[in-house]
Amino acid sequence: MVIKEDPRYAPDIQNTFASRGLLVQYHGSGIKVTAAVTDTPIGYTAAESSRGEDGNLEAAGTGTVAVLPLSGLCYLKVANNITAPKFGLSIYTAQTSDTDGTVDDDSSNSAVFVGYYCGDESAITAGDFIPVWC
Repeated sequence: MVIKEDPRYAPDIQNTFASRGLLVQYHGSGIKVTAAVTDTPIGYTAAESSRGEDGNLEAAGTGTVAVLPLSGLCYLKVANNITAPKFGLSIYTAQTSDTDGTVDDDSSNSAVFVGYYCGDESAITAGDFIPVWC
């Protein structure tokens, strides 16, 4: 029996994934990280993508990544600092060149809604993993 917590392995990746908690999107050539606020995520990474014998992340087209659904409670990586977050804060796809696949609380530029923040931190720092109800 498969349960929600069981990741599915995506064999066709278009870029490497250096972290867990990154949003992924469908692409005709394979799964890739979200890179624009208007990208629609289909899931998030359970861990970084696969590594070769040399210990380096495997290249696009050869590596795999474990993907979890955006369903229930998800721990997602944040792009920017969020000061004084409140329980229930809306969370969206983020767009910053060095933090593709991340989320933040900025809805500008038609950012895609991902879910609601459900934590109790007094402040969130860029790179943190936050609990989000999706």
